[in-house]
Amino acid sequence: MQAGPMAGLVAGSGGGAVVMVRVIMLSPPGAGKGTHSRWLTLQTGAAHISSGDLLREEVARGSDLGRQVASYTDRGDLVPDELIFRILAPAVVTAARNTGGYVLDGFPRTMPQALRAAQFGADLALTSNAVIYLTAPEDELVSRLLDRAQRDGRADDTLGVIRHRLAVFARETAPLIDYYRGRGILLELSTNRAEADVQADLLNQLQARGLMSPRATEPGPDHSGQAETTLRNS
Repeated sequence: MQAGPMAGLVAGSGGGAVVMVRVIMLSPPGAGKGTHSRWLTLQTGAAHISSGDLLREEVARGSDLGRQVASYTDRGDLVPDELIFRILAPAVVTAARNTGGYVLDGFPRTMPQALRAAQFGADLALTSNAVIYLTAPEDELVSRLLDRAQRDGRADDTLGVIRHRLAVFARETAPLIDYYRGRGILLELSTNRAEADVQADLLNQLQARGLMSPRATEPGPDHSGQAETTLRNS
């Protein structure tokens, strides 16, 4: 899922234009990658693939794979690469087949995952167009995650686990930023401002790189749950 050629436009359901965008969304926990990933899927028609949502769904199934995943997520640790790929690879393939694109939310998170994802994308012609990196001050991230825990009943968002997850991100995922910046495909945005301002900035940066057309800013068909639904039924 490494950087590929300029995105194009393909016909969506109902005859509308769908941006064939394939992007990776990275951020520390609480910086808004889920919110802005969902927004981007509405703008493009690409499928939203959330690694966190897929992992939680697998845990909720109570499968053997889900129990293995839970043994890591309950501690706030990263799930091993092999388990991640067993869950995510089918979703990415399905998204590309059904919508022509994807917004990959929260993956890869380590250098080995990034390198393996790049090879996977090259082998299947599913290369990514850009990597979007969202940032915010740590105190703001902690505050958002504690608010979410109270609002959504997220048992994994205790203060201790939140601090641990942020430390894991800094240790394991932050090196990816320099990797993607060095490849010339990183788009970096602060989310410590109004959502509308973040989204306008993101739209401008994607258009400046030729990854979105001004005529493709109206919402396209919503495929945000299509890949996950197919995976659940497979």
